[in-house]
Amino acid sequence: MLKLPRLPILILLTALIVAAFVAPMFVGTYGVKFITRVIVLAIFVLSLDLLIGITGLVSFGHAMFFGLGAYVVWCLSPDAAAANILLVFPAAIVLVALAAAVIGSLAVLTRGFYFIMVTLAFGEMMYSFFHETRYAGGSDGAYVNIKPSLQIGGKMLLDFEHRLSFYYFCLAMLVLIYVGLVALVHGPMGRVLQGIRWNEQRIGALGFNTYTHKLASFVIAGSIAGFAGALYATIDGFVTPDLFSWRQSGHAIMMVVLGGVGTLYGAILGAILYTGLEDVLKSSSIVGPLSQHWSLGLGVFLIAAVLAAPRGVAGFLSPKPRRAAESDADATVGVVDLEPTGGGKTIAVEGLTRRFGGLVAVNDVTLKLEPNKVHGIIGPNGAGKTTFISLLSGTLKSTAGRILLAGEDVTGRPAYALARRGIGRSYQITNVLLPFTARENCLLAAQAHRPSPLRFFGSRPRQDEEDAVKRALNAVGLSSRADTQAAHLSHGEQRQLEIGMLLASGAKLLILDEPLAGMGPEETERVTKLLRKLSADHTVILIEHDIDAIFAAADTLTVLVGGKLLAHGLPSDIRNNAEVREAYLGTHGTAA
Repeated sequence: MLKLPRLPILILLTALIVAAFVAPMFVGTYGVKFITRVIVLAIFVLSLDLLIGITGLVSFGHAMFFGLGAYVVWCLSPDAAAANILLVFPAAIVLVALAAAVIGSLAVLTRGFYFIMVTLAFGEMMYSFFHETRYAGGSDGAYVNIKPSLQIGGKMLLDFEHRLSFYYFCLAMLVLIYVGLVALVHGPMGRVLQGIRWNEQRIGALGFNTYTHKLASFVIAGSIAGFAGALYATIDGFVTPDLFSWRQSGHAIMMVVLGGVGTLYGAILGAILYTGLEDVLKSSSIVGPLSQHWSLGLGVFLIAAVLAAPRGVAGFLSPKPRRAAESDADATVGVVDLEPTGGGKTIAVEGLTRRFGGLVAVNDVTLKLEPNKVHGIIGPNGAGKTTFISLLSGTLKSTAGRILLAGEDVTGRPAYALARRGIGRSYQITNVLLPFTARENCLLAAQAHRPSPLRFFGSRPRQDEEDAVKRALNAVGLSSRADTQAAHLSHGEQRQLEIGMLLASGAKLLILDEPLAGMGPEETERVTKLLRKLSADHTVILIEHDIDAIFAAADTLTVLVGGKLLAHGLPSDIRNNAEVREAYLGTHGTAA
């Protein structure tokens, strides 16, 4: 998870602010205008880093919000008078936020390459509208004749015709927006956004509606870009359709990459470096005739920079993550003060069926699993076990049948909705947030009790969330490894962490897909004991290919073969069932 800037970075940022503050004393009109442009672009690039580096959404149409903000200033500026700052800038933010909400509601439905294409398409549509119609001057652009100002009671407080007033206003806004975004990223919403970037499936399974969180990030980033566009239109008092173009978005992406993706401060450094280098390469007095081919030189530099410093400028300022010192997990794994009330939940299915075209993966299964027990599900490969629990957890929707959770019909509910009702699921392949520490993984899970995307700020977790994290880490034996990055935990510890996340989330029905896979005998014994203890206050549904382990852990066993329910009962009954021995256990059942 993104850490607060280290001391060297804070010193560098402070030095840049001080340098920007005193720069007008040493540079002329062109220098002030150039630095103002860099500051405004830094605000724009910061908004894009929130999308790309924090949320994991690569937008190639982000400039459409930049351009919209600029055109709002033009639209609200009278021909012969100055627009009111308190009108045009808030209007630009609000109107662009509304546009981002509409566009984002569609774009966020897609992922990866398709998200890139959708945002690019929207951006090009806006570019075409302003470029090919006579509205706002068409391809020639339009002028803001008099720059905005702020007057109260006939007294001029801010006049952006005065270049220095506008310069210091932009500098103050950059500092304010950077501090605000740092606070946002380290708050509850920011933790979820970072989780979405690294593992959206896990975040949804914990109970977060990833769609609304991504949409909120898209709107916030769009509104900041709109504000940057409004400032940009005020620099020269001129707007042009080129502000919407994919090139503008591409330049911003290059600045993000050059500075360091997902660091926020890297966006500022990238804007400074990219814009400064571009200005130098365009200057014939510095590079001579090469200035005619400045874009070629810039391209060569960017390629070299990416190859030499894939983490951007920020990579030189932040040390590479070090592997934490190895230590054994807690020798004893036991439930420590887990939720004393509530107990496990009953889940039942009636005629549950799932078809994939002509393949029936789960076929008319009717079953009821009682609370506060460990229920094992076994069957040969291809029996439909994983599909069955995917239906129970909401990852897949059933073709037919019903699912009843504690008597409530939850058929067709998405995974995040079922997670909020107390279902927690682990996956066949370990599914934790590898860049997060064990504590941060569990903290994000505990935060799912209040999953609203509107929890913007508050870096310190609530006390009940802290308590849930401590109990979960104690229960799975990872207290001594709480501050170790999940990527540096052993395979067995990662499996334990995944169970710990479910406990921290408050889940009362735990669906575990092969939690013992890849574990050694000692780890297997520890986790088996943990599952038995958890059943005192949880319902546990367990898929496991380790026959000895599942017979030792389970109170009941359900056998699936070919998607159909073959048998359900006590382990002793299943062991002695001739059909089960023939279909699954083979000689193991006979020998037993």
